Amino acid sequence: MLKFGVKSALLGSAVYYTIDKGVWKDSATTAAIYDELEKGMSPYVGELKSQVPYELPALPSNDRISYLFKYYWNCGVKATFRFLVELPTHTSNAAFKTYDFISSSLETPEPHQEKDK
Repeated sequence: MLKFGVKSALLGSAVYYTIDKGVWKDSATTAAIYDELEKGMSPYVGELKSQVPYELPALPSNDRISYLFKYYWNCGVKATFRFLVELPTHTSNAAFKTYDFISSSLETPEPHQEKDK
């Protein structure tokens, strides 16, 4: 119960903090927060780059993030509607396959006749 309480408190704090900072407001506010976060993290990222033997990729720009979000959102919407359009076909195919499986399972096997020697 204590573990659940701690997790709930952390989640509530995170939600409160994001609302307080304005993450859920308009996109201009969110972009300003992202820029502020990027500027605040850049010294630490510089230190991390010197300690890590390989080069880290650059943080994506706001334009790239919004493009990717729109692209994947549209892909999800298209896939959902494609599924809904093909749902009757999939349902009828599943019904026929189920019927065939059940009917073949219920058929009585022919009795095995032994040959006279």
